[in-house]
Amino acid sequence: MTSVNDKELHTSAEIFDAFIERSWRSNAERQKAKGAEFVIGKREGVYMWDIEGKRRLIDCGTGGGVHALGHRHPEILAALRQALDDGRDTGLWSVPNAKYLELQDKLAALAPKAHLNRSVITLCSTLSVDLATMFAFRVTKRQKMLAYRYGYHGHTGFAAIVTGSPEEGIIDHYNLPSHANFLERFGDIEELDRLLTSEIAAFIIEPMDYETFEAASKDYFTQASRLCKERGVLFVVDETRTGLGRSGTLWASEQYDIDPDMMITGKGLSGGLYPASAVLMRAEIYEQCMNQHRFAYISSLGGNEISCVVAAKVLDVASSPALLENVRKVGAYLHNAFQALCSKHSDVLKGVTSFGLAVSVQVANRDVGRELYRKILADGVLCHSVAEIDPPGLKFFPPLVLTEAEADQIVDALDRAGSSLRKSVKSAA
Repeated sequence: MTSVNDKELHTSAEIFDAFIERSWRSNAERQKAKGAEFVIGKREGVYMWDIEGKRRLIDCGTGGGVHALGHRHPEILAALRQALDDGRDTGLWSVPNAKYLELQDKLAALAPKAHLNRSVITLCSTLSVDLATMFAFRVTKRQKMLAYRYGYHGHTGFAAIVTGSPEEGIIDHYNLPSHANFLERFGDIEELDRLLTSEIAAFIIEPMDYETFEAASKDYFTQASRLCKERGVLFVVDETRTGLGRSGTLWASEQYDIDPDMMITGKGLSGGLYPASAVLMRAEIYEQCMNQHRFAYISSLGGNEISCVVAAKVLDVASSPALLENVRKVGAYLHNAFQALCSKHSDVLKGVTSFGLAVSVQVANRDVGRELYRKILADGVLCHSVAEIDPPGLKFFPPLVLTEAEADQIVDALDRAGSSLRKSVKSAA
């Protein structure tokens, strides 16, 4: 039971109605329209229950990767509790702490490139992108970024300026200044060559197209690295959603010949328990930006002891061979099972793209995708979303601890939804 303004709210419906009345109305109405009138109560591993304890969902959205290791991972939860029991709190931003240094060392040891050996710890990836952008402006003396139109890098500060999607971006909504140009096609080296001009400070990109879960070719990143170096542009890889094991390696960058100047990690670095993010970078960038102004970057809470303890344990879990092998095994299993469903329901399911445990099932059209979303949600699976660009797809972004048995539940739900949709289409015809 929840009490708000002395009114007791007992059910998911009551909490949704209260949100619609006096909080983020548009979001609550969108979720309600999708059949997602669901307020989380108990949560554990890949599962979430509503506050009534009657409805259980497999979480295949994970907040875009916040819960990449599942909900309330026991090792991370134990590390958080131990930090509190040890008397730690958020400390003081101006006083050095050993846990910050330990996390920096661990990030450097696990970085995809040895030269990414310095880091700044922040509270979230949006702040990390914001910081990386400011660093790029200082180092290059330029004030323009280049990003992929349908990538996602955040909703505040300079991060909002490099998130150009008309659906998710807020540039026009807030009339933000134009400090970015956008690539319209993911992985198109000719377009990159044309737009990577002398005014660009940095090129920021995710290793996969987050709308389709398709990875660019290895040659694309090789050529992108070369072009950036030739033109004095910093190369920033945003591994917020592809890092920490999602691709089957700790960093997706490991699978490519990428030579980044900076790399972003976050969301899952929090373990879903305490906010944490980081910008990894070359030592010369760190020195020029952090050590040549007394307040080059300050944050009251970023890099605090609790955050660093949690993030360090996340890195231990995410880099373990057992977890990475599970991602590769279950990712392939889910891809193949979905591919079989495409043959069975070929009128509604059109193909599968995947990158580790990021799997998208292409659908006949966006309306079909939305209906499938609602049907599998009613059947106990919360998928990530329906892609906003072509080809439309139903996106699954489950916890990396997902087992094959749990994957079967997802596949069975989509199978039943596909059968139901085919029957309704035939009846209408």
